[in-house]
Amino acid sequence: MTGNITFTAAELAAYLGKSARTPVVSTQHHHLGPEGLWHTPDRHVPYKQQLPAYVQNTARALMRDHGMSEQEAIATAIQAIREWARGRAFGGKVKVTPQVRRAAKRALKQWAKLKATHHGDGKSSKKGTSR
Repeated sequence: MTGNITFTAAELAAYLGKSARTPVVSTQHHHLGPEGLWHTPDRHVPYKQQLPAYVQNTARALMRDHGMSEQEAIATAIQAIREWARGRAFGGKVKVTPQVRRAAKRALKQWAKLKATHHGDGKSSKKGTSR
């Protein structure tokens, strides 16, 4: 896959209806796999880490609905959540609700904290992966 996602009008309408579930999908964790984030616990972090709930649930939906691999779904979810935090979706063609925007900003703060605990400054990436 190229990273571009194409939606039909019906899929877009269904997706937009999902923002009502933001309070749940942005706070309730659903693990993507058996291992912790970055295979934690490890020498950096003594406990099992996990992605922010919003990232996990968005990635799970991408894997389920679009057949993406876990790695691709996580990267796509993080990019989508960055867009939602800016108040837009689908390349700026759709505005998101204030509730989605707040949840996205919260998830990005959690993501930055996770990266900082494992990579020090939160800017480096382990072996070129985005998770």
